Amino acid sequence: MLPVDSLQAGQLNALSFRNTHTRDIQLVRLFRGEELHAYLLVVPPGASIDRHVHENKHELFDVIEGEGILEVDGRTMTGAPGKCIFVPAGSVHSLHNHSDALWTLRITCQDRVYPRHIGKLMGRAIRKRVARWLKA
Repeated sequence: MLPVDSLQAGQLNALSFRNTHTRDIQLVRLFRGEELHAYLLVVPPGASIDRHVHENKHELFDVIEGEGILEVDGRTMTGAPGKCIFVPAGSVHSLHNHSDALWTLRITCQDRVYPRHIGKLMGRAIRKRVARWLKA
């Protein structure tokens, strides 16, 4: 994993991170930026992720392969290849693979930024600029 300051454009084969021989749920970090990060989630047949909530994180689920059920704030949605399901921060959600095959999703997350975070954001911006000036 590269430090945030050295993130560069690139590509990767997300499916190469998947282990098709396990019965465990897999969550693999693909990248992490400042407020944006992505994971590969592999849910085996019959597996579930119980209801939970992320108070400060929006999530976008892109279904790569397989099929399963996402429940978001009481609404049930089928997640099939090509579908995207947005889960706003603060929404209760769960996932269940009801099929006989692996259900593979890419999750892109964005941390919500609140006014109380302004000090952290300013400090990070100043550190990045000072580092660039020192390199010049």
